[in-house]
Amino acid sequence: MPQWSKGKSVLMTPDPYHTPGYCGFCPQFKFQIGETFGRTTSRLLTNPTVASSGRPVLADISPVKGPDSQVTGETKRLAARGDVLRSRRASFGDQKLGETMVPGYTGYIPKGEHYFGDRYAENCRNAIAEFELEQRNHKSKTTAMERVRHIQAGRIEPTEQEKKESPLRCRGPLKPIKKDIAPLVYGKPNEQQHSTSPYYMAQHDPQKFFMSGYTGFIPKSRGLIGMSYPIITNYALNEFTSDPRHAISRLQGAPEKGETTVIRGCIKLPRLDPNIIYPTDSGLVPHYTGHIPGQKFRYGTTFGHSTRNAKRVRVNMGEAIASK
Repeated sequence: MPQWSKGKSVLMTPDPYHTPGYCGFCPQFKFQIGETFGRTTSRLLTNPTVASSGRPVLADISPVKGPDSQVTGETKRLAARGDVLRSRRASFGDQKLGETMVPGYTGYIPKGEHYFGDRYAENCRNAIAEFELEQRNHKSKTTAMERVRHIQAGRIEPTEQEKKESPLRCRGPLKPIKKDIAPLVYGKPNEQQHSTSPYYMAQHDPQKFFMSGYTGFIPKSRGLIGMSYPIITNYALNEFTSDPRHAISRLQGAPEKGETTVIRGCIKLPRLDPNIIYPTDSGLVPHYTGHIPGQKFRYGTTFGHSTRNAKRVRVNMGEAIASK
């Protein structure tokens, strides 16, 4: 069998190549067809016209160890982050966030959303190391604030270095300078107030209008056009609230039972006894959902006619005619 100079059969795929099942990245592999996986990857890895990283795989299979090996900045960074994770002192219970995370872990990785484009274990190591450093910085700042609070309260004495860096001249609790302190007043005494509704303002009040953009109902404004919104609402409100005292005084004189009054062109119906549920001289309002005695046995008439005198109370004809 013919062999190459290195003693390998020509029937074997020449090195370097990727074995079938390799799931890593291979440059321009998706554009190649017609050959086996091994021969295609071997040709791509040895072709000088294909832009590649110069290594068969992007990540080192075996880590660099020993003082004689080549140490790069990436290796130092990985070693530093590994030292951070190995030097943790604070315990968070069951420590699942370790230095080597197994691919397929579905739990939450703090800061994991900021790292991508590398292996899962490498992304997790970088994210967990950043989270650990952030927790350490937060703890150191909290401890420093606690010490400052104790120094200000006089519980402990600051060191000479602390006096030089941040001299604490004021110690709490602070004492008031004046004995009688006037209460703080917000705003001005004559400041304009906006709590009054335009409906209750006087007729000559220039603020008796609604601002543009108000979507509520404004009475008497449907027939006003050709003016700005504030002017229209001012005219409508003045017309709606014109002479309110006269209308109130007329309404305060409540009519007696059976009396009909006319106020501003509107007919006021006779007052009815609110305690009467089933009136004898009129029917109930349609869509009444309460119980009506004997209603299920009546048919062929309107709801108002069938509910007139629903309890079938005997009424004196003279009183009924007089009431009408």
